[in-house]
Amino acid sequence: MKAALEAVLRDETLTPLFQPIVDIRSQKVIGYEALIRGPVNTHLHMPIVLFSVAKKYGKTQELEQLCCRLQMAKFIELGLQGLLFLNLSPELFIDLSRVFSGQIPPWLDKSTDHNRLKIVVELSESELTRDYDQLRIAAERCRRQGIQFAIDDLGEGYASLRLWSELQPEFVKLDRYFAHHIHRHPFKQQLLKAISEVALQNKTFVIAEGIEQECELGVLQIIGVSHGQGFYLGHPVENPLLKTKQ
Repeated sequence: MKAALEAVLRDETLTPLFQPIVDIRSQKVIGYEALIRGPVNTHLHMPIVLFSVAKKYGKTQELEQLCCRLQMAKFIELGLQGLLFLNLSPELFIDLSRVFSGQIPPWLDKSTDHNRLKIVVELSESELTRDYDQLRIAAERCRRQGIQFAIDDLGEGYASLRLWSELQPEFVKLDRYFAHHIHRHPFKQQLLKAISEVALQNKTFVIAEGIEQECELGVLQIIGVSHGQGFYLGHPVENPLLKTKQ
């Protein structure tokens, strides 16, 4: 597995995928979350295995940097419009924030016109550092350059709520648990309505992940969730055909 991973990193045999994020009311795409797949028909095809092996052999940062570079370049190559949501570790988030201060790190493709990108950095609680001061500095640097960020998997634990309070991101992404069969769960509906009201008051957009049924989408719209993502709205694909909201 180590040799296979090293070959992936050396030959850059990774495929970026893009899953649409939709404005629930207008049903138009406002951007895409960038995902990644390893070589087809190999053990490293799925990201959970790919990153698990990278972690085992101390290659997580190298893999993440390669993913980020390929995703940004492919987004521009495809001529996609709207926001590009990138999943980054806090360390790479802090590093990437320097790109837009004129300090382009060597792992980025210098030929890529990064100014054409409208980036939203996604931070997950599972990857969080507790150095909120560094994250705040990076967030401020990003905002000065027009970059936004999101908290991923809101509701999985306490840390994501604290991060929302500390950094006041432009987006919060709800853990897919909340959208799943929400039409059958009044308590979930009450909870998400309260979250949506707090978000609205603080100029934060809420994105419900894991939407798989029309009835789920309908309930989310009624209770005020602004954006959605999931198989019902669009699968991750190499070349999205949906138009973004202008």
